[in-house]
Amino acid sequence: MTRNLQHATCSNSLVKKVIQIIRKEGLIGEGDNVLLGASGGVDSTVLLFVLLEIARQIPFKLYIAHINHALRGAESERDEDFVKDLARSFSLPLHTKKVDVKGFASASGLSLQHAGRELRYAFFNDIAKAYHCNKIAIAHTLDDQVETFLLRIIKGTGVRGLSSIPIRRGPIIRPFLTIRRSEIEEYARQKEVPFVTDSSNEKIIYERNFIRREVIPAMERLNPALKEKIFSLLQDMTEINRIFDERAKAFILQEKHDRGQEISFNITALMNMDEETRFRVLSDTLSSIEPRFIPLRQHILSIEKIMRAKKPNLSVILPHDLKVKKVYAALVFTQKPLRLPSTDQVPVTIGKNILGSFGILLNIRVQKRTSFTRLRDHNVAFLDREKVGNISVRTFRTGDRFVPLGMDKPVKLKDFFISRKIPKEERRLIPLLISGNDIIWVIGHRIDDRYKVTEKTREILRVTAAPLQVISK
Repeated sequence: MTRNLQHATCSNSLVKKVIQIIRKEGLIGEGDNVLLGASGGVDSTVLLFVLLEIARQIPFKLYIAHINHALRGAESERDEDFVKDLARSFSLPLHTKKVDVKGFASASGLSLQHAGRELRYAFFNDIAKAYHCNKIAIAHTLDDQVETFLLRIIKGTGVRGLSSIPIRRGPIIRPFLTIRRSEIEEYARQKEVPFVTDSSNEKIIYERNFIRREVIPAMERLNPALKEKIFSLLQDMTEINRIFDERAKAFILQEKHDRGQEISFNITALMNMDEETRFRVLSDTLSSIEPRFIPLRQHILSIEKIMRAKKPNLSVILPHDLKVKKVYAALVFTQKPLRLPSTDQVPVTIGKNILGSFGILLNIRVQKRTSFTRLRDHNVAFLDREKVGNISVRTFRTGDRFVPLGMDKPVKLKDFFISRKIPKEERRLIPLLISGNDIIWVIGHRIDDRYKVTEKTREILRVTAAPLQVISK
């Protein structure tokens, strides 16, 4: 009896803590639509159980999203099946997606972890928009904060990299961010919460696992309150970073000269500010011109070098065609005009097609009609294979027409772009999938109705498009 009472008290304690965090930080309000990113692991599954309890006090609607990274074979399929069963048991709407993380990582030059994160958050955002979810709940814990902090220190980071993971950023909310994983695991034991275990978490060849299993326990032998101490430090660093960021924003607002395709600052004004604020001004300006570019210290040091040089005209070329030039007293940021992909047709075949000039990875495979499940994903096209001949990719040509899905007459591709409010300068960058002389898919937008899958279709051509370069969030 006493033991059961203690268990109930402990599990109730976690729920009370999370309710307090939600109310204090304004994470969830009455009537919200909350999308939970569920892996099937203990953290996200316990978060599901806790949110269901909290929904009795703060009425909101809960949805679940699961992404299958297809990295662990049968285990990945098991995780997806588990989440499906979990959603079904609570009668909750579920949205799943399988992605080729390895292919995307290879094509984009990202690590598997980074590639998986990019695909995961893109999927969550797409589902949230489609189903009007104004919150996306992620089960990051206090332990995740500590592990990330130590990883950043080991790999090398500046002051800006020592901020805490935000408990809220846009629609993303993290109700467990100040909760120890041990509390979550205790709740799971008491409530007999089912969950699956990722076998890769046992392998210390992965940096995060090594930090979790070897480094942190060793440090906790010196100070059992290590995680709380690091969290407190991160809060202090976040406040310091906020001050630097505000200074940088104020400087940019006051000193920036925007001349269309060029942004400039007075070099003397830049050199008169402290080094950390200047770093943020320079890096934020570069990121505003090209969101895909991640400024590193070495990039900023090369810019500062030309600022200090005596020569009046110098320049630095950075990735993504970014150029920073010193023109007497001004530091000018610009980007070379994008070269349009060729309108020549580039043949593609079944399998993976890396199309560098179009900035995409095209994965084409054949599947039976019986295994067809339509996805709400603009980056995946399903086509009747028997209707498709030799296929290729090109961009817009004057006079192009196609029959958008759902229509029965051809329309000018130009008019289709206008109806979707696609800027004129972007229209010739959108790749088109071609069969013979027909546009069968305006990639990322709409297939041609004549090539859609019907009841008579026997084999399906499934075409998936992924960007070669990922926009950093």
